[in-house]
Amino acid sequence: MAFALAQTETFKSTVKVNVKTKNGAWREETFTAIFKRTDEDGRERLLGLKNIELLREVMTGWEGMTVSEDDKTAVPFSPENFEAFLKLTGAVREAALQYINDNFNVKESRAKN
Repeated sequence: MAFALAQTETFKSTVKVNVKTKNGAWREETFTAIFKRTDEDGRERLLGLKNIELLREVMTGWEGMTVSEDDKTAVPFSPENFEAFLKLTGAVREAALQYINDNFNVKESRAKN
């Protein structure tokens, strides 16, 4: 397949998050994050940001987010819901790492929170 010079402004990526259930077991949950693509000029600056700061700049939406383990009502992406999401440390870490891995092709972990 040929490389397309003109890329879309956003891309979707599956984010996997290990969640402790109410019964005490771990379960992997996923959602699809929608991220802004960034260019080479912004790469170093973005890599220097904390996870929350990074996501505030690059996360533009999501799919597959539900209210709770028991309530499968879809949660739309909104400023209020995004702020609630940013309080979930594990989800924030995994979304930031997924963005870095996908957008910059960086396969190493970073420990900023």
